[in-house]
Amino acid sequence: MGVVQSNPTFYHPDLLAVFSINGLNPFKSPKWSRYSDNINDPGWVRNSPLRNELVDLLNDALKAMGGWPKYSGCCCGYHLFQIVPPQLVEAFNKVCKKFNDTKLFDMGLQCRAIIIRHISYAQGVDFTAELLVFVEKRSDEHLRDVGQTHEHLSWLEEIREQTWDNCGDVMGPQAKLALAWSPPEGWMTRLTHPYNETTKDV
Repeated sequence: MGVVQSNPTFYHPDLLAVFSINGLNPFKSPKWSRYSDNINDPGWVRNSPLRNELVDLLNDALKAMGGWPKYSGCCCGYHLFQIVPPQLVEAFNKVCKKFNDTKLFDMGLQCRAIIIRHISYAQGVDFTAELLVFVEKRSDEHLRDVGQTHEHLSWLEEIREQTWDNCGDVMGPQAKLALAWSPPEGWMTRLTHPYNETTKDV
């Protein structure tokens, strides 16, 4: 049998599970959960120990970073899907490295964070950017892949001086905030053992 047509564009045969940030709404608390797709592996089904541990770690890291970055003055909640700070990829890849070194590499698996962009015409938006974490069979080639993070960075740099009248002139300022965002110093020391780091003097 061939690949099911509803597979997402980022699908590849060694991809076992995908996790995303849900609840990207100014009035809700974002959290990590299984991405809504048809990729299914017995080791990553709901309530499996490994899945629960990874999701708990990702949520722990999000909390340690102070939660999803907030943008004041936003009148269009769906824009939070677009304005993904590029440094979130680097931050969550540090978390994935910890999980890889502690658990997944020994199982022939790995996780990694990426940004993907896909077309979405909802509410007049022509694309959506999302932060995802992949779980897949171990591969140095895939581990170097950060998806469309660089394209997303270029888009943020392009629009940071622009204003969009149909959304309260906030897209440009939000892009500036996203480009300037970085996790707080020492955030990895707040992770649970064995994934936390101690602060080291330089």
